[in-house]
Amino acid sequence: MNVRDLIIRRSHGFQVDHVGLGVADTEAGVAALESKVGCPVTLHDPEPGQWYWSGSLAIGDHSFLEVIGPNPSWRTFHPFRTLLTTLPEPRLLFWYVAVRDFAMFSQRAKAAKFPIQRVERVNVGPDQCEERPSYTIGYATRQFVTQLPNVVEWKRWLQLPAEDPRCELVDFRLSHPAAKKLNKVLEAVGVEERVAHGPSSIGLSLKTPRGRLDLENPGIDVRGASMIPWLFRLWTTWRARPAS
Repeated sequence: MNVRDLIIRRSHGFQVDHVGLGVADTEAGVAALESKVGCPVTLHDPEPGQWYWSGSLAIGDHSFLEVIGPNPSWRTFHPFRTLLTTLPEPRLLFWYVAVRDFAMFSQRAKAAKFPIQRVERVNVGPDQCEERPSYTIGYATRQFVTQLPNVVEWKRWLQLPAEDPRCELVDFRLSHPAAKKLNKVLEAVGVEERVAHGPSSIGLSLKTPRGRLDLENPGIDVRGASMIPWLFRLWTTWRARPAS
């Protein structure tokens, strides 16, 4: 199978499975998005044992905008959860491509010297809860860079109400000062989306019942030595939180 055939193109025409919109409060973030798009946003029950809590807005067949905030019941330090609690407004943070065969994609990525990292399998298996989605996820880089996608293989799809008015992804944008280097990574693993040269950013546009909605903001780049001060800032923020 050709490496590009491993990646699923959704009905909106992009190789974008879902995009993460970070918020400090999931319920408030879901309500705010609903008011902007004029469509119901599904608020899911928190995944057991996970640091996040999310909602989903369908933006194409089997593609969605994920509203992701901190799980209030999580009590230990997690860098991404702590980052979410500091957001003054909703912010696009990450995006995923969906693959047909996770193991095969991982082999291709390793051969291209971009191994998939931090693989996690959620609710995979016949004895697991049939009402919850089932998937395998991983990351195509050792550190976090907004412009590089995470990877998911769905075993059982996330259920979104079929009667929801459909919003649709009509544009997806990435830029970064090191665009040439990042595009080599994307090309090597068969991802067709490209990063434009410029300030670090991620953006998308949706067609909604209330008109076009544009979201865009700077990306996050945490690599190498830059991880140390970033993690330290988040750790001190978490330590200074009010006692619950």
